[in-house]
Amino acid sequence: MIISSTSLISDAFDTLLRLWVLCALASAFAVVVNGWCQAVAATLFGDPAPRAQGRLFGNPVRHFDPVGSILSTMTGFGWGRAVPGNATRQGRWPSVAIAAAGPVGNITVAFLLAAPIKAGWLSWSNPSPDSLVLVMTGGLQSGISDVVGLLVVYNLLMAVFHILPFSPLTGYRVLAALLPASAAETHQKFQRFAPLLLVVLVSASYVLPPGLLWSTILPAAQWLGGLATGY
Repeated sequence: MIISSTSLISDAFDTLLRLWVLCALASAFAVVVNGWCQAVAATLFGDPAPRAQGRLFGNPVRHFDPVGSILSTMTGFGWGRAVPGNATRQGRWPSVAIAAAGPVGNITVAFLLAAPIKAGWLSWSNPSPDSLVLVMTGGLQSGISDVVGLLVVYNLLMAVFHILPFSPLTGYRVLAALLPASAAETHQKFQRFAPLLLVVLVSASYVLPPGLLWSTILPAAQWLGGLATGY
């Protein structure tokens, strides 16, 4: 998100700084929601690791992955620190449910936050990299709408992005649990390169037109946003 507004450095640095702070907070909120929902699901399935690591009610920073959090703030696409676990220890379907709890939590929170927008109390505009420069440029009600809108957008982007089948995203955990043993082993070996591939994929979406992630994930997030807000 921030990376699309770097032209503001010379034109309006104070606007860029305000936008950076808002995007960082919205990104952190989405990461914590994703990680906390996975931690709760794992605990409900009897895994003691999230509680022992303070992932339930401890420091929210425990949910952050440095690379994923920076990418999420700068671009809208990122990830948090995955809740440890595997299908062998937790069982195939519990592992799928635990992994899916993160994106489901993001979507649920986005819909709850969007309720005032759907009720007509706050305004809404479809997100785009260019529109972010207008954040917090109106009055109080407009400013509240902008903040709520960013929280909705970041949660929806987090949820849709996590469908990709690369570690440490949800899609990887789901696919690993559903693949037969022989294919799962090959898939696991490939995943050592997955974080680097994700960084390249996100970076390429801003360097190479038309922007692979923006042209695929953003429309899905906008569709969900339309369902949540009624716009």
